[in-house]
Amino acid sequence: MRAVVHSRIMAKEQEVASAERRAAEGGIASDESAVAEPEIEANEGPAEEYENEPNESAAANGGSGEAGCPIVMGEFGDVRCGRKLHLAPDRVDEKPVCLMHSRDPGKQSGPLFDAFWQEFERILVEAGEGVAHFERFIFPEIHFRDREFQAICRFDFATFTQDIHFNFAIFKQDASFIKSTFAQEANFLDAIFTQGTRFSLAIFTQKAIFRRATFIGDSSFIRATFLQKAHFSCATFKQYADFSNATFTQKADFQSASFTWNALFGEATFEQHAYFREATFTQNADFSEAMFTQDAEFNGAIFTQNADFRQATFAEGAVFRSVSFMQRADFRRATFAQSAYFNNAIFTLAVRFLETKFHGTASWRGSRFFDRAEFRRTYFDPQIAGHESAEFALAAFYKPSEIVFDDVNLSRVLFHNCDVSQVWFTPSVQWAKRDGNRGLAVFEERVLLDEEFTKQLWRYGPLDYRAVAQIYQQLKKNYDSRLDYWTANEFHFGEMEMKRLAGPTSGRLLCLRRWWHRNLSFVAWYKYASDYGNSYRKPLLWLLGTLLAAALLFPITGLEFKQAISASTARVTYSCVWNRQDSWTNNFWTEAKLIGKSGITAVDTATFQRTPEYTPVYPRGRVVAIVETLLTSSLFALFLLAIRRQFRR
Repeated sequence: MRAVVHSRIMAKEQEVASAERRAAEGGIASDESAVAEPEIEANEGPAEEYENEPNESAAANGGSGEAGCPIVMGEFGDVRCGRKLHLAPDRVDEKPVCLMHSRDPGKQSGPLFDAFWQEFERILVEAGEGVAHFERFIFPEIHFRDREFQAICRFDFATFTQDIHFNFAIFKQDASFIKSTFAQEANFLDAIFTQGTRFSLAIFTQKAIFRRATFIGDSSFIRATFLQKAHFSCATFKQYADFSNATFTQKADFQSASFTWNALFGEATFEQHAYFREATFTQNADFSEAMFTQDAEFNGAIFTQNADFRQATFAEGAVFRSVSFMQRADFRRATFAQSAYFNNAIFTLAVRFLETKFHGTASWRGSRFFDRAEFRRTYFDPQIAGHESAEFALAAFYKPSEIVFDDVNLSRVLFHNCDVSQVWFTPSVQWAKRDGNRGLAVFEERVLLDEEFTKQLWRYGPLDYRAVAQIYQQLKKNYDSRLDYWTANEFHFGEMEMKRLAGPTSGRLLCLRRWWHRNLSFVAWYKYASDYGNSYRKPLLWLLGTLLAAALLFPITGLEFKQAISASTARVTYSCVWNRQDSWTNNFWTEAKLIGKSGITAVDTATFQRTPEYTPVYPRGRVVAIVETLLTSSLFALFLLAIRRQFRR
């Protein structure tokens, strides 16, 4: 039987050769009928049954003839395969198909393997620079290293059951793998795609390697699924690169990739780490509505044109360190579930963080903003209690009036060594409140209580009371310039409080001198008297208290009645007006009248009256009067200053 099969195979091969010489441009059905017959006989199928198999090549071309492989092919699905049916083992194929579309495991080696690749090569040769149709083919293992494909290759809906090797291959024209399935590793290392490349809806079950691949024409990976690692590091995309709605189940590596034209990752899903470190986006980059389930790294990436991250979701860390945004960057309604780092990033044109949500710490440390930056309704709410929500330490605003914070909670935002004197803070911004409702506070002041955290921030410049006072001074200047004096006063309190707490830092008796500066210095008394000029009630109360104290002290030292008839009645004290023989009630009213006269004397002294009715008796009374004059004058000045600060226009 094997001898018969062998003889028939040899006969059919000769028939194929003669048929190819007779027909310069043979159709799919006529050429494949000569190849399909030895396939079946190689499986030891009866020759009579094979010869009676229907041939659909004529039907596929619109004529009449026997039915062949029913698989639909062609770019628009308007052509049927029509090749001779292959007799596969039971239950391998759902319906009878040709060898090229069969899932027969015998194709992995032996005569069927050779027959498959013989037909494959024939299709390429006949296509020339035209279209080579491989739609829905079931491929065994492929080795096309350094292979150059001149034809337009259609691998749409194909299934690659084993490893495929297109490394260093060159596709001179379009290469289409739409909805193809790669069951094993797909290796396109250093491959060159000269024209359009389409992997839309393709499924990569194992690793997909496109490292250093070059896509000269448009490349489409729309809705492609990568179930294992996807390697696109150092790849070059000369035209459109469209990964819209693509799914990366494992690590997606685009490190150092170059996108010369638009890069589209809209609604793409990255379920593991996504690496775009040092990637270059020469035209627009679209990551709108993309989902990053694990860390997303864009360290050192360059966005030459617009970068769109609208409504993108970063479930874990998002790292944009040292990224250059040369045009507009848009993060509107994006969500950062963990920390987001924009340290040392460059924003050349406008950047928007409208309604962006940061559930971890957002850091712009050392970033440079050369144009407008909008933080409107930006949500800062880190999950770690007491931790900073955002950090702008060492950030530089080259157009500070174009930096806008609107309806943002800045109670836990750090502005250490960042000039905010001209930044636009709208009235809807929320700052932290000081204890006792004594004004507004910045988070740096609370950080000073955490020695460990303070040591970390010292790497970016000294963080002490003087540094925090500088922040308060800048904020006071900011609100003063916008005529918002009430808010400016609240930051003025913080500035003076930091100056009071700063104190000396070296020298002898340091602890004593520091205590003195914080509790008994002029700055300390300034706080006690008027909350650093912010309160007009305090100096008013102190003024009334001073007058009352003087009124109670003058009768002790003695009051001198200017119009007294005799020397015995000229001096009046508590003891001289108290009559032991009189009733207690009369004595009480007599003393009360004396205190009233003393009160008038205190007012006369405070108001510098030249002809008072009573004057304090020299010398002790005059000392009390001098002290009263100094105190009341100072307190009245503080009262007027506070009134001016509160109600100035």
